[in-house]
Amino acid sequence: MLFSIIVLLYFIVIQFFANNVKHNSKDLSYVTLFFSFILLNILRIYCQSFFEDIPNYRSIFETVQSISFVIQNGYGLELYDADVEIGYRLLNSIFKFFLNDFASFLFFVSIIELSVFYFFCKQYKINVVNAFPVYIALTYITFEIGMLRQALAFCFFLLALIYINKKIVYCFIILLGFTFHKSILFCLIFLWSDKFIKKEIIYGIFCVSLALYILKIDIISYFMSYLNIEDEVEAGRVVFYMNVERENNFLGIGFWERIISFFFMNLIYVNLLKKNKVNKENNLIYNLGVFVILLQMIFFSSPTITSRLRYYIVIFPFIYISEYIFSEYKSNVKWGYQFLFCMYLFLYLYFQSTYLQ
Repeated sequence: MLFSIIVLLYFIVIQFFANNVKHNSKDLSYVTLFFSFILLNILRIYCQSFFEDIPNYRSIFETVQSISFVIQNGYGLELYDADVEIGYRLLNSIFKFFLNDFASFLFFVSIIELSVFYFFCKQYKINVVNAFPVYIALTYITFEIGMLRQALAFCFFLLALIYINKKIVYCFIILLGFTFHKSILFCLIFLWSDKFIKKEIIYGIFCVSLALYILKIDIISYFMSYLNIEDEVEAGRVVFYMNVERENNFLGIGFWERIISFFFMNLIYVNLLKKNKVNKENNLIYNLGVFVILLQMIFFSSPTITSRLRYYIVIFPFIYISEYIFSEYKSNVKWGYQFLFCMYLFLYLYFQSTYLQ
């Protein structure tokens, strides 16, 4: 727990100095990047010693045969005691052709995850120092470290977003991600996320979702039962996640977090619009950020969004806010907003990493 907080503090200090202190040394940036990578992997090794799913992934790695064995014998990818997607099994098999060591495989997966996220930030003109504190606090400690198949599927989603203007390519990459975790089919609904949507439509949907939440109208279960698609959805594991037993903290801290986040995101969007700084990159981040807030309101009666599916888009509201208050916002109270935002990340990390206690 303490170590994870120290790591987040390290990245927040980097963020503060990168945005508030003038510096020109590229050599220092490379050293910082290298040290950050080492620190994140030390944190990964520490956390994975606690995460309960890691032994299951070790069992998969040890059961699957090397790709050379599979080619020669025609079998070796089968798992008889687990339902694991073929893409993930194949990745294990190909890696074992080069090195039959599970710790090295975990390191390799970590390189993929960090590299794809870094590449995505660069493509979408997101300041990396603003994105990584959010990434660490919201997803790295549990999602990226412990849920390997879905975390790899998330990498495919980020890559797909880079080609969002080419819808066929986007869908193809999502289908590749499907071979690692079926839940990524959820991301097909984000085909529209590159569009510039009128704010009146966003506000209208927000009011409807708020009314559904306050009145406890469960339209999702009604919609699914009306179409009689439970079996088909079960194949995609959505029903599985919807049926996870978890208490609904009605009007709790999560509800107010979404309301406040929605308010600030739209305040920022209007301000950027006035300055003519809304572009295709930050518009997509805004759309995804708003969507996860609205979806969590609509899915109030099930843990689907609040457990697994939300991990695909949960970072976007706070990347959007972080980019603004650290890079765009100019005011005498700028540091005060930065401090409050960092305190939020520390609190989020604290609750995320309780399994380390």
